[in-house]
Amino acid sequence: MKAVVVGLGSIGVRHLNNLYTLGVRELGAVRTRNLPPPAQIIPKNVQLFQSLDQALKQNFDLVVVANPTSLHLKTLVRALKAGCHVYVEKPVAHEKRHLSELMRCVDPRGPRVLVGCQLRMHPGLRKIEEWMQQGRLGKIYSVQVDLGEYLPDWHPWEDYRQSYAARADQGGGVILTLIHELDYLHWLFGKPRSVFAIGGHRTSLEVTAEDTALISFETEQGICVQLRMDYWRKPPVRHMNIVAEKAIVDWDYPARLTTLQQNGHLLEEVILAPSWDRNELFLSMMKEFIEGIPGGSIPRVTLQEGIDVLNTALAARQSLQTGRQVRL
Repeated sequence: MKAVVVGLGSIGVRHLNNLYTLGVRELGAVRTRNLPPPAQIIPKNVQLFQSLDQALKQNFDLVVVANPTSLHLKTLVRALKAGCHVYVEKPVAHEKRHLSELMRCVDPRGPRVLVGCQLRMHPGLRKIEEWMQQGRLGKIYSVQVDLGEYLPDWHPWEDYRQSYAARADQGGGVILTLIHELDYLHWLFGKPRSVFAIGGHRTSLEVTAEDTALISFETEQGICVQLRMDYWRKPPVRHMNIVAEKAIVDWDYPARLTTLQQNGHLLEEVILAPSWDRNELFLSMMKEFIEGIPGGSIPRVTLQEGIDVLNTALAARQSLQTGRQVRL
């Protein structure tokens, strides 16, 4: 397999190194800025291109879209038109414009697209899915998710104000940048009927996009969901609590702990080892995708699922801006 990574920020470097770890030896990278490659790149024989057009002429099998959010859709469309399989970082796009063009490029028998929502590989979340499938929760009444992390600490070596996560013009803001939560809420509990959100730029951070959002919705299955997210908290928080007929579930990402309780008694728990590293999520998702391509396997997070989650995120942003509930 030949693979090219578009974008050499921290996530692009991660994907390049992971592809090498997974045995891909013909590697390329697109970096439009005339800068030397980051020192963190492990493989030493990476072909560097200053444009996507140059790279696509080399007949790569796989394109990894890891550039700023505002460029995802354009890059994805061009890669599909070139006949490449695509791993696109979340979110698929930062607005609804041109999504119809994207869908016209999709052939069910053609190249595969995986949306990079790697939290679906988390052992704790997969165990929660298993408990649900086993009927151990019964009817789910409500879900509360809390997520917060201080943006300047994400990449201490760079000016956070210039990062895509901070900039509205590059598709930043907590709702799109931290869309993982909306993805696993869709996956586990179903799509929302409507969305209401409040928030905006509430902290003293020098950003041009929203840094705080509180999102509420009811799923098509009748489950009440609340999601709070921000760029402010130290230490980081990433937690989900499920209230159900037969049990209470807690998922605590920083604590590496997932529990199933009934009437205050612990029934089962998943504890990740101290040696567990979040890069295992990225590695396992990419490995599964690459191995499934020859047989035409359906990706774990399909393009349609990525678009559905994007629509929820954009509805939340619209609600935040208008102060009104948005139906989906």
